[in-house]
Amino acid sequence: MRVLILYETRRGFTLTVARALRDELRGLGLEASAAPLRGVDAGTVAAADAFVVGTWVKGLVLVGVGPATGTWEGVQALPDLGGKPAIVFCTCEVSPRGTLDVLGDWVQDRGAEVLGRVVFRRKKSLAKAPEAAAAIADAFAAA
Repeated sequence: MRVLILYETRRGFTLTVARALRDELRGLGLEASAAPLRGVDAGTVAAADAFVVGTWVKGLVLVGVGPATGTWEGVQALPDLGGKPAIVFCTCEVSPRGTLDVLGDWVQDRGAEVLGRVVFRRKKSLAKAPEAAAAIADAFAAA
């Protein structure tokens, strides 16, 4: 199975999480690659069997919390995802609030079947990557 991990990053932490997931998924026997959400070409998207889409969370704890600026544009620019399975994730300091619901809806509107959501908080997040990758692989295998 070819898994494409798409990410929106600002300071690089979401990229670090995307790469950790890619490496863990490869370790589980999946063919995984990572690409920036706003820079991926249609051929790369078409070649994927499943997607993991992530963003950092913008906003101030209670005000304006949601997917990062540019995430909506990146998702809207994707070709139709043809009912392929997807997982969405976000990176945040405190709480993502409704970020994953919004991102999941956007990805679903592009034609993917969103199977799950994962939050990575900046502290201790990378320690969660092996567990998250195993859950992602299981979800994709069951789809």
